[in-house]
Amino acid sequence: MSPRPSPDLAASTVTKGERTRRRLLALAIEHFGASGYRSTSVSEIARAAGVTQATAYAYFDNKESLFIAAVDSDASELVLSAHATLTDAPAVNRFQEFLAALYLALNRHQLTRRVLAGEEPGVLSRISDLPALRLATSLIVEDLRTAQHEGTVRADVDVMVLGDGVEAIVMSLLIGAVQSDGISVPRYEAGLAAAFDAMLQPPPLG
Repeated sequence: MSPRPSPDLAASTVTKGERTRRRLLALAIEHFGASGYRSTSVSEIARAAGVTQATAYAYFDNKESLFIAAVDSDASELVLSAHATLTDAPAVNRFQEFLAALYLALNRHQLTRRVLAGEEPGVLSRISDLPALRLATSLIVEDLRTAQHEGTVRADVDVMVLGDGVEAIVMSLLIGAVQSDGISVPRYEAGLAAAFDAMLQPPPLG
């Protein structure tokens, strides 16, 4: 197996154009997250990046495409960082851990939080199409498949279909948590654990 390139070498192979695109995207996340879609202009993002507005439009067709790319990039980083904190707990507990980790990490992802809070209604309706959500589902499916091999999740369920269902539950609960400022309802938490148990636990032997 050939050795993997060092981070410094990998960074050096990124083209100037790609560095500019990443810079624009990072600043778009920052500006849209702080001020929202309507109050942020492409020219202000381009100016912060040290490029012209025309240059920005060479990478993103229009303001909307830049905004959607920024939301997806921010949400993808949120999903990966939250998933990386999970323990080796059983699948049932991992889903609840994932939800909690996503909510806690939202303080560092103001753009995604704005969208989930309903402050950008034009995007919330399209959130199911974002690659970031498919990334979250793929991580859930991977966890489910591993748990099946370990015998802690029913072997008779299609993890791809179940992954979509868990995605819907996680998204609904996350939106609800953000819009209610994280108000906890103990009976809902207990009910959620019971629901996951009922869906996932293998039947008792005998």
